[in-house]
Amino acid sequence: MKKLILKTALITLGVALILAVSLFGIVSFCAPASMMRFCESIGLDNISGEYAYQEYENTKNLQYLAHSFEIAAANGSYSRADERFEELYGEADSPERKAFGEFCASQDNSSLPGDPPDYDYRSYLCGRAAAVKYHLALTYDDRTALCAFAIEESAPALIPESPVISLALEAIGQKDAAFCGLLLVRVRGTQKFDKENEHYRNLVNFLEEAVNEQ
Repeated sequence: MKKLILKTALITLGVALILAVSLFGIVSFCAPASMMRFCESIGLDNISGEYAYQEYENTKNLQYLAHSFEIAAANGSYSRADERFEELYGEADSPERKAFGEFCASQDNSSLPGDPPDYDYRSYLCGRAAAVKYHLALTYDDRTALCAFAIEESAPALIPESPVISLALEAIGQKDAAFCGLLLVRVRGTQKFDKENEHYRNLVNFLEEAVNEQ
């Protein structure tokens, strides 16, 4: 009798597990956005980012692609983050680049109360991308191209989220005097920036300090 009860219990448990796994698979396939939020709520950020990307593939909603990029960047998955950003950013003059600009503008218009008045979502995303690309830029050409990207995507009046500032902070944090020197030359060599801007002066000072510490 006990064996029968135990066998029945094991069969019931097995069926329950199969149903649970099946339900998990169905929800994962049909509602990746829900799984994204669930995984994020329990600290499974990397998995949450993958569900965000899956939701983007299903809906083509750039919000989810941007979210998957941010999670990959935050978790140090640099190659994956760079791939996601390039998909979001698109080629110059492409429909994707235009869509990227429109998406960023829409995020600025829906900023949460408390965001600083000079907050710029495009600068923020490109700043995160610049920091990611820094870890992947292994050659001199890669590094000069990265400096050009960060400067191009930074407005003349620098703000804390400016890509060139994010890039500088990443290199300074890594104590990379050589890269700081390269970026300093590029920053000084452009006429784009307002040199009376407080953030510009701080940027130059911090880069100079990093170079002199080598």
